[in-house]
Amino acid sequence: MSEEYSKAKEGPVHYNAFISYRHVEPDQTVAKELHKKIESFRLPGTLRKDFPKERWGIERVFRDQEELPLASNLSDPIEEALKNSDWLVVICSPRLPESKWCRKEIETFKALHGHDHILAILVEGEPDESFPEGIRHREIESVDEAGNVVKTLEEVEPLAADVRSTDPRKRSKMIEDAVLRLAAPMYGLGYDGLKQRHREQKIRRIAMISGICASVFFIFSICMTALTMKINTQKKTIESQHAELQEQYLQARKKYEESMTLVSKELLNIGSKKDAVYAIRNAMPSNREEEPELYSAAAQKALTDALGDYWVDMLVPDGITELPDDDFWGSSGDYAFLEDYLGGQQIICAEEFDKEKILIVTTAFNLYLFDSAENTLDDYTATWLPEKPEEYVFGAAYRDGFLYVQFADSYHAVRYRFNRRENYESAGNIEYSEYSSSRGSALQDNVEARSDDGRYRIILKEDHTIQIFEEGSDTPVSTLYDVHGTFTGLKSLKGSGYYVLTGYNTSYLLNEKLEIIAALPGFYDYDQSKKALILFRNSNFSSYDDLIYVPLREYDDLIKEADELLSGYEPSAEIRERYRMLEN
Repeated sequence: MSEEYSKAKEGPVHYNAFISYRHVEPDQTVAKELHKKIESFRLPGTLRKDFPKERWGIERVFRDQEELPLASNLSDPIEEALKNSDWLVVICSPRLPESKWCRKEIETFKALHGHDHILAILVEGEPDESFPEGIRHREIESVDEAGNVVKTLEEVEPLAADVRSTDPRKRSKMIEDAVLRLAAPMYGLGYDGLKQRHREQKIRRIAMISGICASVFFIFSICMTALTMKINTQKKTIESQHAELQEQYLQARKKYEESMTLVSKELLNIGSKKDAVYAIRNAMPSNREEEPELYSAAAQKALTDALGDYWVDMLVPDGITELPDDDFWGSSGDYAFLEDYLGGQQIICAEEFDKEKILIVTTAFNLYLFDSAENTLDDYTATWLPEKPEEYVFGAAYRDGFLYVQFADSYHAVRYRFNRRENYESAGNIEYSEYSSSRGSALQDNVEARSDDGRYRIILKEDHTIQIFEEGSDTPVSTLYDVHGTFTGLKSLKGSGYYVLTGYNTSYLLNEKLEIIAALPGFYDYDQSKKALILFRNSNFSSYDDLIYVPLREYDDLIKEADELLSGYEPSAEIRERYRMLEN
């Protein structure tokens, strides 16, 4: 005889809640996960003083697959459990009203404990088709003029939590919130207050683990230790505790975001696009407006780089693959003689490209196109690679529109794809000379220039930083570091709030605070009606249009694109451990 059944014989078991549900999907999956998370719930420490210790957590929840003892008649133990349960939690979907057994559980609980202790979880469908009659109405007795007892039904709005989602990860987070919505009435608390205390407790946990970033930011770990000591010694009130903890949480998130910005760039350089997107997306707020204090322009630029939306007619990292067989890789073949013109570079790969020319890849990862008919060799390294990896190339091959490269000391191949301009709407044709003249004169050191709307003054400093001043002020509103190229001015993208630091080859997109959020190869103009950038690519292929429309990517667009790319994706344990990736 099991221990559980022995306890049942000794006396009735008390349950904090009884879960009623249909044994179908996704109802039973939600019921199982909800059961586990409710029994794991513990009151935040700041609330425990108001409750006896035995009520600091929800100890016991009845769910038939977990708690039902062996019996010949299933109705007896279930009725006993309903009788000894404080609350009834109903998993609602369009399938629930069809269940006679679930309706009986609801009716039995109402007769024993009343309607006010019934809570609902909506997993699918709309409320009017998913909430059974028993929880949408309650019976009211009144006496008519003749002295007769009259029973009428009164419509009520059940206490409910919404966990509808087809994404298991998103639904799991919604269930965590649903536990707080269920626990609040169980303890006689308001949901908002309980959620705030629960968030404060979560902040404390995050603060405790923030030290793992010390391996990347040693100086930050020292500051965090000092800050933690300061918090521990200066806690005087609950309000000051929350303010200090919130600041600590923000600083930890910002430092983590800074580290993941570097990690994303490193992963992108080795061709692991999804890992690069995962690293930086995991450190960014989903909604910039709701968490403005966590927004970082550098993180937005890292995500834009990883997604590669503005890299038109360029080689975009597309992922990594296992090393192919030796006969997969290319060779110099009949084009070894070109090494005499490449300054000592060794040709790793010489293969037909677009049926017109020969793609040449060297050990230094320089890229050339050789036209045998014209006997010309054109360097496309800067044109196709916005940031060229510095690693030595062991092997390269161009297959089915993809370029595969093995770098030194790597045990995988990096796959690149061309983000062709054919995927974008044409904006017309211009000659390169017209594009070049549209840029205007180059900025000179310490010589002021003005934005096209007259709002800002810009100065190029000797150290190649750029300071931006609001007209009439001598204090810079923004200083741009780590910018490369020759720059010509500051252009307003009318109607968007953005500006572009224009240059001959690479320009930079700036947000409303004049911070860099994207590199724009070949920026030409902006079309306000289409909300699209007009980019120019100086190509030798006559079939390509010179100007194309590329949609301006807002923050929300980037987050949505990243989430779609990462749907169902998890980085390997090696990548996660190496770069100390954490969940939000």
